[in-house]
Amino acid sequence: MREPGRVLVAGDWHGNTGWACSVIRRLPELLPRESPRIVLHCGDFGIWPGAEGARYLREVDRALAEHDAVLWFVDGNHEDHPRLGRVPRVEGRGRVAERVWHLPRGHRWRWHGRTWLALGGAVSVDRALRREGLDWWPGEQITERQALRVAADGPADVMLTHDCPALVDHEFGTPPSFWAREDLEAGDVHRRRLQRVVDAVRPGHLIHGHLHRAYLRTVDMPHGPVRVAGLDCDGLPVGNWAVLDVPTMAWLKIPLGPKGPHEE
Repeated sequence: MREPGRVLVAGDWHGNTGWACSVIRRLPELLPRESPRIVLHCGDFGIWPGAEGARYLREVDRALAEHDAVLWFVDGNHEDHPRLGRVPRVEGRGRVAERVWHLPRGHRWRWHGRTWLALGGAVSVDRALRREGLDWWPGEQITERQALRVAADGPADVMLTHDCPALVDHEFGTPPSFWAREDLEAGDVHRRRLQRVVDAVRPGHLIHGHLHRAYLRTVDMPHGPVRVAGLDCDGLPVGNWAVLDVPTMAWLKIPLGPKGPHEE
């Protein structure tokens, strides 16, 4: 596959078939010169069990085929992680469907002289509302062992993650009373673990989902400034997806916010 000039980057789709296919149908307009057209997805893509999960993958795969596209995703917290661990791998990527590929934690590739690093995983802060095997699965968090391994593999220029590292500050309102304190605390621990990987890998760019917030921000980290982009979730008119010019790492066409690129 040749190096892309532009890709579409998307945030959490949560198995929303109608939304996912509506975004994919815009690819010929958004990436007219690309073949194949690549969608990079920041997790909570929607790998779920049962008939509904199968239908979602089938419809997404069909839409990708119709529009000369493929989709690469990092795992979010809301995925069937045991299933992802069983899919066959080709050149390090997991083949979920004909045109849908999982980027395992620590997977690296090169585009236009930059090393890209995939590192999915996050904590379900609403874990108290979920049932194991139905809408929650073990393996959602980056383990300490995985973090050490990824850090030991050396620097990368761009990180594609699901969670957001701890040094990227956000203000949140009071959490719902039905979220468990231990899950919220686990989420904070996870963000600090991801931050340690970022400190070791020293990227200049990081793209993530999970927080359901669309923004662009330059964050000063111990190794220097990092250009951070967050994507919002499915169902919103702006902020869930954007076009990235890969050689320049400039965001194009679709704003990450309601009034253009949303700088914080």
